[in-house]
Amino acid sequence: MSKKNSLIICMVAALSLFVEMGCATKKYVKQQVDPVSGRVDELTEVSKRNENAIKDVDSRAQSGIQSVQAKATEVDGKAMAADQKALEAQQMAKNAEGKISGVETSLNQKISNIDSYKPVENASVTFKFNHSDLSDEAKASLDQLAGKVKDSKGYVLEIQGFTDNVGADSYNLGLSQKRSENVVRYLSQQHQIPLFRMFILGLGEAKQVEDNKTKAGRAANRRVEITLLKSEIESMSSSK
Repeated sequence: MSKKNSLIICMVAALSLFVEMGCATKKYVKQQVDPVSGRVDELTEVSKRNENAIKDVDSRAQSGIQSVQAKATEVDGKAMAADQKALEAQQMAKNAEGKISGVETSLNQKISNIDSYKPVENASVTFKFNHSDLSDEAKASLDQLAGKVKDSKGYVLEIQGFTDNVGADSYNLGLSQKRSENVVRYLSQQHQIPLFRMFILGLGEAKQVEDNKTKAGRAANRRVEITLLKSEIESMSSSK
């Protein structure tokens, strides 16, 4: 064998050895790198899962915070509404107290005024037996009385009806009441005297003015008495 061929053979053998060593190195490197790469991929997957979990927790936390804030705002609104209602209730209570105080003052004044009313005039109208209609003479007496209180203030009319002693007590009470009511109706309709200024009562055969044993006495007892009462304050103002 020539030297040239020996040299070629040696070079081929060296190249083969180098290639074989290269392959072995690549295989070794691959064997070393593949587990590391797998571990890196695993860590990357774990990292992604953790990141997603963190995002989920953060999202739920933010949602919870917003819900709490919304409820807190709602509670604050209800508290403000409750405070407003409390203030309104206090104001209403103060207004009510003021009105009650005003009513009490007015009532006390009216009670005081009642005590100041004094009788200044009396009138009496009579009726036929078992009748409650007003006669022309009775109307004339009522016209005269109404003329004295026309356009006046501070007066009341006390109107009491009576009967004789003929008939049952219950019937006489009803009849005396009808006589009083007819007097009130006439004064209201014909002379526009306010109803609140007239007080009526049917007393039946009570308070007789004459003896019922006589015809004239019974006729006198079938009557309605009207008493004019005036406030002393009004009487003093009228006299000035």
